[in-house]
Amino acid sequence: MSSLEPLINLIVVLAVLSLAAERATNLLKLGQPDLRVRTTDDAKEKLREQAITWQSVFIGVGLALLMKADMFEILASLNAPWDTLGWVRVTDSGWVRVPATANLGTALYAAGGSVVTGLALGFGSKFWHELLDGILELRGLAQNLKKKADPPTTPEG
Repeated sequence: MSSLEPLINLIVVLAVLSLAAERATNLLKLGQPDLRVRTTDDAKEKLREQAITWQSVFIGVGLALLMKADMFEILASLNAPWDTLGWVRVTDSGWVRVPATANLGTALYAAGGSVVTGLALGFGSKFWHELLDGILELRGLAQNLKKKADPPTTPEG
Protein backbone atom coordinates (compact mmCIF):
# COMPACT_ATOMS: atom_id res chain seq x y z
CA MET A 1 0.00 0.00 0.00
CA SER A 2 1.43 3.35 -0.99
CA SER A 3 1.63 6.20 1.47
CA LEU A 4 -1.16 7.99 -0.41
CA GLU A 5 -3.66 5.12 -0.15
CA PRO A 6 -5.13 6.21 3.23
CA LEU A 7 -5.72 9.71 1.86
CA ILE A 8 -7.29 8.26 -1.28
CA ASN A 9 -9.56 6.09 0.88
CA LEU A 10 -10.69 9.13 2.87
CA ILE A 11 -11.41 11.20 -0.22
CA VAL A 12 -13.32 8.37 -1.91
CA VAL A 13 -15.63 8.03 1.12
CA LEU A 14 -16.20 11.80 1.25
CA ALA A 15 -16.78 12.00 -2.52
CA VAL A 16 -19.40 9.25 -2.43
CA LEU A 17 -21.21 10.72 0.58
CA SER A 18 -21.02 14.19 -0.96
CA LEU A 19 -22.52 12.92 -4.20
CA ALA A 20 -25.41 11.35 -2.28
CA ALA A 21 -25.99 14.61 -0.36
CA GLU A 22 -25.95 16.61 -3.60
CA ARG A 23 -28.50 14.30 -5.21
CA ALA A 24 -30.81 14.60 -2.20
CA THR A 25 -30.39 18.39 -2.19
CA ASN A 26 -31.16 18.58 -5.89
CA LEU A 27 -34.23 16.39 -5.46
CA LEU A 28 -35.58 18.65 -2.73
CA LYS A 29 -34.66 21.78 -4.69
CA LEU A 30 -36.62 20.57 -7.71
CA GLY A 31 -39.69 20.15 -5.52
CA GLN A 32 -39.59 23.80 -4.44
CA PRO A 33 -40.52 26.25 -7.23
CA ASP A 34 -38.88 29.21 -5.48
CA LEU A 35 -35.55 27.31 -5.43
CA ARG A 36 -35.89 25.50 -8.74
CA VAL A 37 -36.10 28.52 -11.04
CA ARG A 38 -33.32 31.07 -11.38
CA THR A 39 -34.31 34.71 -11.23
CA THR A 40 -32.94 37.70 -13.08
CA ASP A 41 -33.15 39.87 -9.96
CA ASP A 42 -29.67 39.75 -8.39
CA ALA A 43 -30.92 40.18 -4.82
CA LYS A 44 -33.52 37.40 -5.17
CA GLU A 45 -30.99 35.13 -6.88
CA LYS A 46 -28.52 35.64 -4.02
CA LEU A 47 -31.25 34.69 -1.51
CA ARG A 48 -32.13 31.62 -3.61
CA GLU A 49 -28.49 30.51 -3.69
CA GLN A 50 -28.17 31.02 0.07
CA ALA A 51 -31.29 28.94 0.66
CA ILE A 52 -29.90 26.15 -1.52
CA THR A 53 -26.56 26.32 0.32
CA TRP A 54 -28.22 26.05 3.74
CA GLN A 55 -30.41 23.21 2.49
CA SER A 56 -27.29 21.46 1.23
CA VAL A 57 -25.53 21.86 4.59
CA PHE A 58 -28.52 20.48 6.50
CA ILE A 59 -28.83 17.53 4.13
CA GLY A 60 -25.09 16.81 4.34
CA VAL A 61 -25.17 16.86 8.14
CA GLY A 62 -28.38 14.79 8.17
CA LEU A 63 -26.90 12.19 5.82
CA ALA A 64 -23.69 12.00 7.84
CA LEU A 65 -25.68 11.55 11.07
CA LEU A 66 -27.91 8.92 9.46
CA MET A 67 -24.86 7.02 8.18
CA LYS A 68 -22.79 7.68 11.32
CA ALA A 69 -20.05 9.01 9.09
CA ASP A 70 -18.00 10.06 12.11
CA MET A 71 -14.99 12.02 10.80
CA PHE A 72 -13.01 11.30 13.98
CA GLU A 73 -13.47 7.55 13.61
CA ILE A 74 -12.90 7.73 9.83
CA LEU A 75 -9.58 9.51 10.38
CA ALA A 76 -8.56 6.84 12.88
CA SER A 77 -9.29 4.06 10.34
CA LEU A 78 -7.91 5.37 7.06
CA ASN A 79 -6.97 1.91 5.77
CA ALA A 80 -10.69 1.06 5.56
CA PRO A 81 -12.77 4.12 6.47
CA TRP A 82 -15.93 2.57 5.01
CA ASP A 83 -15.87 0.04 7.84
CA THR A 84 -16.62 2.84 10.32
CA LEU A 85 -19.93 3.81 8.71
CA GLY A 86 -23.21 2.83 10.37
CA TRP A 87 -24.78 2.70 13.80
CA VAL A 88 -25.15 -1.11 13.63
CA ARG A 89 -23.21 -4.00 12.10
CA VAL A 90 -24.65 -7.11 10.55
CA THR A 91 -22.96 -10.26 11.83
CA ASP A 92 -23.73 -13.96 11.57
CA SER A 93 -25.72 -13.69 14.79
CA GLY A 94 -27.76 -10.68 13.63
CA TRP A 95 -27.66 -6.92 14.11
CA VAL A 96 -25.10 -5.62 16.61
CA ARG A 97 -24.85 -2.03 17.81
CA VAL A 98 -21.49 -0.36 17.30
CA PRO A 99 -19.43 0.74 20.33
CA ALA A 100 -20.38 4.37 19.62
CA THR A 101 -23.85 3.58 20.97
CA ALA A 102 -22.52 2.20 24.28
CA ASN A 103 -23.40 5.33 26.25
CA LEU A 104 -24.51 8.90 25.79
CA GLY A 105 -20.96 10.29 25.75
CA THR A 106 -19.74 8.05 22.94
CA ALA A 107 -22.95 8.60 20.97
CA LEU A 108 -22.56 12.38 21.25
CA TYR A 109 -18.91 12.09 20.22
CA ALA A 110 -19.94 10.08 17.14
CA ALA A 111 -22.71 12.58 16.38
CA GLY A 112 -20.21 15.45 16.65
CA GLY A 113 -17.85 13.67 14.28
CA SER A 114 -20.76 13.11 11.92
CA VAL A 115 -21.60 16.82 11.98
CA VAL A 116 -17.98 17.57 11.03
CA THR A 117 -18.30 15.12 8.14
CA GLY A 118 -21.59 16.71 7.08
CA LEU A 119 -19.93 20.11 6.95
CA ALA A 120 -17.10 18.64 4.87
CA LEU A 121 -19.68 17.25 2.46
CA GLY A 122 -20.73 20.85 1.87
CA PHE A 123 -17.62 21.33 -0.26
CA GLY A 124 -19.45 19.32 -2.90
CA SER A 125 -18.66 16.19 -4.84
CA LYS A 126 -16.90 18.20 -7.53
CA PHE A 127 -14.37 19.41 -4.95
CA TRP A 128 -13.75 15.90 -3.61
CA HIS A 129 -13.56 14.44 -7.12
CA GLU A 130 -11.02 17.03 -8.26
CA LEU A 131 -8.99 16.51 -5.10
CA LEU A 132 -9.04 12.76 -5.72
CA ASP A 133 -7.90 13.32 -9.32
CA GLY A 134 -4.99 15.43 -8.07
CA ILE A 135 -3.94 12.84 -5.49
CA LEU A 136 -4.14 10.03 -8.05
CA GLU A 137 -2.04 12.06 -10.47
CA LEU A 138 0.49 12.71 -7.70
CA ARG A 139 0.60 8.99 -6.92
CA GLY A 140 1.23 8.23 -10.62
CA LEU A 141 4.05 10.77 -10.75
CA ALA A 142 5.61 9.32 -7.61
CA GLN A 143 5.45 5.81 -9.07
CA ASN A 144 7.08 7.02 -12.30
CA LEU A 145 9.86 8.77 -10.37
CA LYS A 146 10.44 5.64 -8.32
CA LYS A 147 10.70 3.53 -11.47
CA LYS A 148 13.22 5.96 -12.96
CA ALA A 149 15.25 6.02 -9.73
CA ASP A 150 15.40 2.24 -9.40
CA PRO A 151 18.12 0.72 -11.57
CA PRO A 152 16.79 -1.73 -14.11
CA THR A 153 17.40 -5.33 -13.24
CA THR A 154 18.96 -7.58 -15.80
CA PRO A 155 18.13 -11.25 -16.01
CA GLU A 156 20.88 -13.46 -14.72
CA GLY A 157 22.23 -15.75 -17.30
